[in-house]
Amino acid sequence: MSWLQGLLFLVLGVGLLAVTWESLASGWLPFGPRGLRGRMELHREHQPVAYWLAFALYGTGGALLTLFALGLLLGSVSPLPLR
Repeated sequence: MSWLQGLLFLVLGVGLLAVTWESLASGWLPFGPRGLRGRMELHREHQPVAYWLAFALYGTGGALLTLFALGLLLGSVSPLPLR
């Protein structure tokens, strides 16, 4: 079961890193829903502090998830409980 958790966390971690990397070129990051008005977007030009905080959050989260997934796949980290 640890390989399944490892693959899931690897996909999520690399996905977060890909979104973060792509935001450097596009200049915006998605940051959750805003109800019926669509999604919340943080633009680098209009909201620089919020954008860079979200960038740091996404980058740190993606790196931690990726490292945890590699630890699971290599067997150096115990898998999460299923309860």
